[in-house]
Amino acid sequence: MTVGIDVTSFALPLGAEPVRAIRADRKLWDLAIGRPPFGTRWGDEPLPDISRALLEVVAAGTDWAYHFADRSHEQAEYVLDPVAFRAGGRHRDDREQTMAYRIIGGAELFAEHAISGQGFPWRCSTAAFLATAVERIDSLDVAGVRREFSVAEMDDLGLYKVHREEPDDHAFGRVLAQLRAFADHCRAVAARDLDLIITRY
Repeated sequence: MTVGIDVTSFALPLGAEPVRAIRADRKLWDLAIGRPPFGTRWGDEPLPDISRALLEVVAAGTDWAYHFADRSHEQAEYVLDPVAFRAGGRHRDDREQTMAYRIIGGAELFAEHAISGQGFPWRCSTAAFLATAVERIDSLDVAGVRREFSVAEMDDLGLYKVHREEPDDHAFGRVLAQLRAFADHCRAVAARDLDLIITRY
């Protein structure tokens, strides 16, 4: 059975001391990752100091948000810049340098030691970068990108969850809607002057 890959994000202030601490210290990150605010509480076990400190700087009720429910995150990168996507190739190290990847996947590494359960790095974007990302999505030349868009090409490139039989117009509308929903989330986070952790599970 193949496990699917979902894009998730968590809004928080990257500059807060406990957030800086888990970025700098792997042991503190290990203590924090499976507990609130990032995970669920383990019965009656007392929370570590780092978890309590994080709860003080993360807004009450904050949880992981899920994006691209149809798992079209790579397709969204393609929509943002089909020319750059095909030029960048399939290797993630190459794609991580592109603006499209950084918008969808996070502008930079959160920490070398911060890895999701599926082995993907945690990445992060500041509120300023989120505002830039939203501007890029809002100003997308929809007609121009549609001319470059091809389900067959995405399939040939091996993009995740592409169905070759899906009509181009339907696929384009679907991915564009997901991309705009992601932009709305980023807009709301940046408006609160918060930053975003982005990873894949």
